[in-house]
Amino acid sequence: MTQTTPAGKTGPAPARQGMTQQRADGNRVAAGRGSLRALAPLDIPLAGTPTWVVAAPLDEGALWVVALADGAVQAFTVQDGVGTPASITPASLPPGAPPLLVVENGQARLVHPAGASPLTAPVLLGASGLAYIDEEGALVVERNGETTVLDVNALPDARILVDEQDRLLLLSDPTPRYDHGVLGDGLEAGAIALVETQPALRLAQTIVIAAPRVVEGIAPIWADLDGDGRREIIVTLSGYEMGAQIVAYREDGTVMAVGPAIGRSYRWRHQLAVAPFGPNGETELVDVLTPHIGGVVEFYAPEGDELTIVAQQPGYTSHVMTTRNLDMAVAGDFDGDGRVELLLPDQARGQLGAIRHEAGGATVAWSLPVGGQIATNVAAVTLADDGLGAGVGRTDGVLRIWQP
Repeated sequence: MTQTTPAGKTGPAPARQGMTQQRADGNRVAAGRGSLRALAPLDIPLAGTPTWVVAAPLDEGALWVVALADGAVQAFTVQDGVGTPASITPASLPPGAPPLLVVENGQARLVHPAGASPLTAPVLLGASGLAYIDEEGALVVERNGETTVLDVNALPDARILVDEQDRLLLLSDPTPRYDHGVLGDGLEAGAIALVETQPALRLAQTIVIAAPRVVEGIAPIWADLDGDGRREIIVTLSGYEMGAQIVAYREDGTVMAVGPAIGRSYRWRHQLAVAPFGPNGETELVDVLTPHIGGVVEFYAPEGDELTIVAQQPGYTSHVMTTRNLDMAVAGDFDGDGRVELLLPDQARGQLGAIRHEAGGATVAWSLPVGGQIATNVAAVTLADDGLGAGVGRTDGVLRIWQP
């Protein structure tokens, strides 16, 4: 498997990855065009209850990997509506650990280094590097046969984000000062750490969250929200007085824009994706307000130093109470019409709704029955021909896939 470089030389093709948060920068947006509404779903029985689903494209079709509740993993190649069991190494992960799937030179593997935190996943750096959080909260970078450790006091379940320069972004300084506890434990982040890996590993910036507020989540979204060509760091801040509020920081730690606060404690906002959701393709942010109680999809437009809610759609969820699965939604053009939808479960987790921001407001463009109740993240895969597929694991031990 080779590719031609701009200079006309050939080299190894880049690794194809499957991760639960869809993209390395934490922005849950899938590329390509889908036709999910026209596809008959493929149901694959599993050997247990699924926890996570990831997929990566092959030259033809895709490889789907499911992590079960006991840590066992199962893999399937899917092509032309047929699922075939496939081998994958290792055969298990720490129970609950989100998988990182890598397909390279025709070989597929899951990546989870010894000593890595079982509550999160590693990330690839460049062509041969790897970064992960160890069990003590330090950041470990392996590259060119060397291992470097940086004490960043990471949140135990923090997801590491990566940009084009192999810089890393993660939540740090765990604190119990806001005891909502709906995301798997009683700790939230008191800071955000920006780390450079080239030419050496170093802490480049720390954004400290003033007490008593915290970042309520396990990762920011690291995306260009205002169209200036630079990434913003988007998080949910929570506290007892103001409640949850979306805040976008610049990388220097200054605030770019803030959204409205709920105004009471123990209510959460789950930031999900930045994409051209607007009726005319405007870049907007989408979240779910109180996903555990009524769940309202909210679209935000950046307007100066404010994030203004411009459309809402109730009746959906993006998270199950006390789990670390914050990836139950993904954005993309899942029906091939050139518009971006947010695909996520309804409150009963029995259907996937495609939520779109139209000129008249947010609408449910269409829905897909799941055939049971969703137990996992919502996974998406961009195929080699730019087609777009999606899949979920159900509580009855079935993997349901929509793939062209």
